[in-house]
Amino acid sequence: MDSKKNSRLLTKVAVLYFENSLSHQEIAERLGLSRQTVGRLLRRAKEAGIVRIEVHSPSLYASELEFELEQAFQLLEVIVISPPTTDDEAVKRTIGRAGAEFLQRRVRNKDIIGVSAGSTTMYQCAVRLKPAHLPELTVVSLNGDGPHSEIPAHLGSIAHRMGSALGGKTIVLPAPTFVDRVEIKESLLSDSNIAEIIQLAYQANVAVVGIGAISEKASPYQHGFVDQRLLETLKREHCVGEICGHAYNLDGELCSPELSGRAVGIDLTSLRSKPLSVALAGGRHKLDAIWGALQGRYCNVLITDEDTARALLKRKTGA
Repeated sequence: MDSKKNSRLLTKVAVLYFENSLSHQEIAERLGLSRQTVGRLLRRAKEAGIVRIEVHSPSLYASELEFELEQAFQLLEVIVISPPTTDDEAVKRTIGRAGAEFLQRRVRNKDIIGVSAGSTTMYQCAVRLKPAHLPELTVVSLNGDGPHSEIPAHLGSIAHRMGSALGGKTIVLPAPTFVDRVEIKESLLSDSNIAEIIQLAYQANVAVVGIGAISEKASPYQHGFVDQRLLETLKREHCVGEICGHAYNLDGELCSPELSGRAVGIDLTSLRSKPLSVALAGGRHKLDAIWGALQGRYCNVLITDEDTARALLKRKTGA
């Protein structure tokens, strides 16, 4: 673990223990660590001078903000990053790196990790995973990951990249993200091979997803899955976000039977039952989409940027 990541984890453990009065066991459960590891990290935090009478660290403000968001939205964990600039690509890269670090800390051999396709932030996470050896781990697509002429080649390889980096096996859903008509989807789902893969996606104990905003800049529109007519319909129906091809409103309620009817993959509500459902998303233009995902409880872990995190907390508390 490099010094920056080490300092960040030491700080987070120290804040949870000394500032928020969580026990070793509570911290271990929250961060996916053993009690012994928590104890060692607290000792190292003292030795490093992070803990004296109070917690001292450049990452302190983020740790406190993370805890406030965890409490406000009843999340298992929040990771708040500070990208070098507010440029959209810089935000995606930094969130992707934090997502990779989170997965390397939390995933275990024999886990089944379901990943969403077509997200540029998810891709940034996949390419930043460090090599691991988890031969009994499985990475499976949560939604269609098949070829489409408008999709950049790298976006179709997120599951493969994650599985390869983690040293496990990869199972990709051989279908498009969206099909033209509901009848085509029903036909695909009747195929035993596709049905078996989707069933495995439902069984995944870890889900990692990107969150899309409903706009001309979103991947479904950019890749040709959503035309101008449907986009305008989604806006009239007050849809604000999309996960795995399913659109929802500010309250987290599904709001486009047409889009969901064409999306090949898991039902969005199944994310609520995952032990770990991790959302990677940031940027103020995605504020409503992230808010709706939190209201719908489609994730219990959020990795986002500081500006978005503060805006979410302000909206939640009315401060």
